[in-house]
Amino acid sequence: MADENPGHRNIRLDDDIAQLRHSLMNPLTVVMGYAELLSARKDLPEDVRMQVGRILEEAGECVRIIDRSRQMANETRDAGPDAPPPKRRILMVDDEPVIRKLAAEILSPDYEVQGVPDADAAVRALLTEDFDLVLLDLDLGGPVGGKSLYETLQVQQPEVADRVVFVTGGAVTQEDLDFLGRSGRECIAKPFHINQLKDVVARATSL
Repeated sequence: MADENPGHRNIRLDDDIAQLRHSLMNPLTVVMGYAELLSARKDLPEDVRMQVGRILEEAGECVRIIDRSRQMANETRDAGPDAPPPKRRILMVDDEPVIRKLAAEILSPDYEVQGVPDADAAVRALLTEDFDLVLLDLDLGGPVGGKSLYETLQVQQPEVADRVVFVTGGAVTQEDLDFLGRSGRECIAKPFHINQLKDVVARATSL
């Protein structure tokens, strides 16, 4: 069975406390009233007066406990249930499904990872959603490669281009190295180790 809505629990708790207060107020009022009348009598023995005083204190404490519980229930209801902060979102752009799946499995405990296979899908995602980081394969294996997509982002979405980390695999040409140097973006080479990927992502998302 699914967990009960925390808001409903808070409302029910508030109602229960209100009902308890309503049920106890009349008898407590009677007890406190008679105790005060007794304590005002001049012929009351001192030991009885002390007992009556304790009764008054205990009855008053009952009222204070109920009122504090009601106040705490109201504060909890107004604050709402505690929620963990949202995870940072990562877009993984790679034409290899196994790489996208691996990256998602490595990073998903701490990040929300969305994988897309090509530049077109990446552009659609970036136009409609916000991402804290883009892991971009340099060679996407299609008509539009990672370099072209990055250059497009520099013009059309420069704030997104500043959140790109390149991923490289296979043969990297001197032209690729020159491009990476000019971009100033961090790069991780395949095959990457789990901790290596985590460290690069943590560093990039903390900037």
